[in-house]
Amino acid sequence: MFPDTLSLWLNMLTIAVLTFALANGAVSVVVASLAQQFLTIQVRSRKNILWVLAILPWFASLCVTICFTYKYYTTNPFDKSFDFAHWHHMASFNWQSWHGITLIIAAIIVIYVIGSKLWQLRKHSKELALLTDLSQPIADNVYQIEAPYVSAFTSGFTQKRCFVTDSLLAQTSQQEQAIIIAHEQAHAKHNDPLKKWLFSILAAFFIPTIGERLKLHMTLAMEQDADNAVINEQRDSTAVASTLVKVARLNAQQTPVCNNELVANFGAQVLEQRVYFLLGQLNLKPANKYVTTALIIATLLLCLSSIDALHHFIETVFNH
Repeated sequence: MFPDTLSLWLNMLTIAVLTFALANGAVSVVVASLAQQFLTIQVRSRKNILWVLAILPWFASLCVTICFTYKYYTTNPFDKSFDFAHWHHMASFNWQSWHGITLIIAAIIVIYVIGSKLWQLRKHSKELALLTDLSQPIADNVYQIEAPYVSAFTSGFTQKRCFVTDSLLAQTSQQEQAIIIAHEQAHAKHNDPLKKWLFSILAAFFIPTIGERLKLHMTLAMEQDADNAVINEQRDSTAVASTLVKVARLNAQQTPVCNNELVANFGAQVLEQRVYFLLGQLNLKPANKYVTTALIIATLLLCLSSIDALHHFIETVFNH
């Protein structure tokens, strides 16, 4: 057993973990059920919704934990607003109970995910430094790399850099090169490498199939947003689409220099949807704010109303 204050904090963490699991499950159902519907939403709105879905389990955990803590400290007998927010033995905690096992498992998952992402970042930083040393500037924040691969990508967080290989430059026209460079500069302007990495951290806490689907949708939205930025520079959308197809065809024959969660690249990722988007074949609509708000509220209510019942159910299976 622990002192009351420490036990309270540990129980609050247990509530947060259970809430996260419930909210995570609810979001996963939404993503699995409405994945195709995301493709009909306008790019900027879609990116915002994806961020909301990825952050929602964390937000729900915070809100529910605050409600349960408020109920614990409320002494007014007439305050019935949070009667459902009741947690037995809030002032006591035993590591040998299911509460302790739950926190240990959650801690292992969090440490593993954050640790692996930081290691990935450290490794990528070294690779980026090496690439920078071996490259030479050819335009504003654009560097050429000598490599036998056809590739163009943007990387870096505080100092964003766009890279193109000499093989790509040798096999594309000046117009195509201008499109590719404009696309990569749009990624740098939007700070997509950092956003992509942060989103991959949030997605890593979902089951792999849902996490990969979320990342794929975010990748598509980022690529379409960068394609849009090129078109807004008064470039022909058909020319952008043909350049994309050409680079994708060249990429299919070789291994790209860099293709991971810390870069945004001009390549074959989500090719079909990007081409349809550029050719105006997709009828995209703005997201319905009321539906999005309703989803957030429904998730919070689900968690608030279910935690106590879930607690009672687990107590009937495991000895507290």
